[in-house]
Amino acid sequence: MPGANAHRPRTSHRDDDRYVDLVLVGHVGWATNANAHGTGASLGGSGYAAAIAASAVLPGGIGLVAQVGEDLDLQALHRPGLDLTGLAVLPGESARFSITRHGDGPRAFRSELGVAADPRFGTFPEPYFRARHVHLGTMPPGQQLTWLKFLRDQGFRAPISVDTFEHFVRTEPYASREACDLADLIFINEAEYRGLYRENEIPKAPTILKHGPRGADYMADGMTRAAAEAPAVQVVDDTGAGEILAGVYLALRAHGLAEDQALGYAVRAASSSVTEFGVDGPNLTRELTAIRDEV
Repeated sequence: MPGANAHRPRTSHRDDDRYVDLVLVGHVGWATNANAHGTGASLGGSGYAAAIAASAVLPGGIGLVAQVGEDLDLQALHRPGLDLTGLAVLPGESARFSITRHGDGPRAFRSELGVAADPRFGTFPEPYFRARHVHLGTMPPGQQLTWLKFLRDQGFRAPISVDTFEHFVRTEPYASREACDLADLIFINEAEYRGLYRENEIPKAPTILKHGPRGADYMADGMTRAAAEAPAVQVVDDTGAGEILAGVYLALRAHGLAEDQALGYAVRAASSSVTEFGVDGPNLTRELTAIRDEV
């Protein structure tokens, strides 16, 4: 696997070396989601969803690190305030994700990571090492562990958060648990929590525990420090809602909001995202704009 000084592939450049507060590491590719409401196909992936949300509520100071193929339309990623210096364009195909849900059962997940199968640490821009926070979106836990090791070995000492994913909790529980144990902040839902932690066991790091339609809690040292209720909405597709929540929460925390305020806005955004397919639809866009204006 290439190291930090490996040859850099073609990247999307910016005009200066502005400081970024929050770096989002994740996948960007093509997503197909199917459930009882129909099928939606659009850009997706943990990096895309979190970056769209974070840059919408905090226009400036957000950096995205991802590997995409030449088949991706980069214009869709150009958002005000989203720095793309860490976006590497490689020969080959972008990641592809498929999530299918029948009724209330578990989601069936398939992915072909394409050019994102092996992390290339040489694409991590040097200015990003001065960020206040790095977030590792949902990805195979082995990739999260390699990113954690790389960042710490390179001297990055700011907080690093990880987001868990049900499929990997079921198929790679030990690696998923190790990533959580090494992180400074965890984003996890109830099913994932039950899969990784025994009864009465407390995660080492502060935790955003997601309760789906009931909202989310911020927990630390076994105590609930903040709680946010979700508004009642008609759920069409909940794929990507967790990444939306993480992107908004971390962006607003970087902006200086307290945990309870940031969590409340993040739950609002995530609730809006489940009312439509994709993570960049009109309902979510309006909600993110409203949050930005309020903040």
